[in-house]
Amino acid sequence: MKLGILGYPVTESMSYKVFNEYFELIGKKSTYDALNVQPEDFEREVHGILKEYDGFNVTKPFKEKIMRYITLDENARNMGAVNCVFKNKGYNTDWKGFVRSLEGIEIPKVVTLVGAGGASRALLYGLLKLGVERVYLVNRTFERAVRLSKDFGDHVEIIPRRLDALKDSLKESSALFNATSVGMRGEKFFDISPEDLSHLSLVYDVIYIKTHLQEMAREVGITVVSGESMWYHQAVENLKIWGIPFHEEVFKKVFEKVVLK
Repeated sequence: MKLGILGYPVTESMSYKVFNEYFELIGKKSTYDALNVQPEDFEREVHGILKEYDGFNVTKPFKEKIMRYITLDENARNMGAVNCVFKNKGYNTDWKGFVRSLEGIEIPKVVTLVGAGGASRALLYGLLKLGVERVYLVNRTFERAVRLSKDFGDHVEIIPRRLDALKDSLKESSALFNATSVGMRGEKFFDISPEDLSHLSLVYDVIYIKTHLQEMAREVGITVVSGESMWYHQAVENLKIWGIPFHEEVFKKVFEKVVLK
């Protein structure tokens, strides 16, 4: 089976390392390639990828763009984002990974979500499933936050706000969810201080390495969930869709070696 991950950039993708080692250990004759496609080349290359590959993951900036080239399952269609493709059908396993990563944690009814891209759609969809009643949706590009709020606004109260309203949004919330890549390169999480977080019960960061945001939250004693858990659970869902056996002990061993090293 020929698999991969489509995005830009994906040269150092964690998925590439985990899946290839896992396939080797379980004796599965499958490959998992890094499909590094520059955004301006996407339309020209996507047709060939769909013909050549049995399935693949999709990451930024193509989670929404891929949708018009494939059929969609119900969840992916409702969310407006795809992160897993098999036999030219698109799925979203991100939201399932997100919900699974929060098992046993009480989720407040009012939260702040930063970001309005494909990952935000997965988190919003998951938050709806978890019973959140109000979401302050903060994004650099206000217009994009407005568009996203309209897609989900019939199901939950979503209040789009500009980035300069982040601190005010946090004051009115009990949890913060970061669905952006801010912090991936070690940068600070906007202009937020530990004091701005101190009243929250939960900080969730989709980034699976230690970030400034996570450090601030731990400094003031807040429960922190990072993207490691979300990634693990969505990866398991990918294997199910691709029809690849899941051997929990083996997969955990590879995951811990690559991700938690």
